Amino acid sequence: MKILKIGFDQIRDQIKSLYHSKDKAGNYVFKLHDADRSKIAARETETALFRILSGIQVSWAEESIKRIFYEKDLFTDAQRTYLIRQGELGQKWYKTLDVVFCIAYGLVPAGDETCKSVNIRLQRRQLGSTLVNQYLHLREIITRHLMPNFAIRNKVQHGEWLYGFKPSFSEVFSQDITDQLQRENIVTTTSRFTLVNAFYQMIVDMGRFKSGAFALDPNITPFEYFYPHYIRKIDFEVKKINTPELDAYIDEMIDREIRGQQHRAARAGQ
Repeated sequence: MKILKIGFDQIRDQIKSLYHSKDKAGNYVFKLHDADRSKIAARETETALFRILSGIQVSWAEESIKRIFYEKDLFTDAQRTYLIRQGELGQKWYKTLDVVFCIAYGLVPAGDETCKSVNIRLQRRQLGSTLVNQYLHLREIITRHLMPNFAIRNKVQHGEWLYGFKPSFSEVFSQDITDQLQRENIVTTTSRFTLVNAFYQMIVDMGRFKSGAFALDPNITPFEYFYPHYIRKIDFEVKKINTPELDAYIDEMIDREIRGQQHRAARAGQ
């Protein structure tokens, strides 16, 4: 995990440095006209770095789910093996949420440690609507905001860095997939990284701590207590994913550097 985080930070820093780059005349390259050769070359480098960053981010999501598998005293051997053997990354997240929720709220049936027979949607009478709705919201987050990025990582790994093709043999060009690829940038990928961390912590809080053992409120679990906080955080990142405003992000970085230079010059002249 540490190496992945270092890699993510290093690539992100390279992208930020690119936005601060200047041409021989001292002009910020990303402030130049789109047809300028320097800006075209910088944009190509930017795209390459975006794709690498996106790949590292999904690797982080994959390592995060593996960390959950080996959380101390969370799963039985049978549960852990069941989750590890789920094929796609998205399924691992779905099934992990299901099993952890069952563990946390006493839904694990005798003889069915992996909870295959449990339909959490039908547990409103036992758990109440609030908890079931929270579970459904978490599944929706996986569906709408984690799964699409997993699919993008697969495209990137198969060399589809500019243009996307329909699965499973990539024979037919897809404008939708191409648009998704081209929308991924430092803003969306950083937000996805933060979202995965928040989602990971929610699942850990749900599975490891039981009611009666939480100092802040013995009547609920840390998952329930911190749920509004994490959802606000996730919703904030989702908003940035949906409306990344990359140009505004770049302009703000450059303008901040210019303000800093002006401030230092003013202090030096005093």
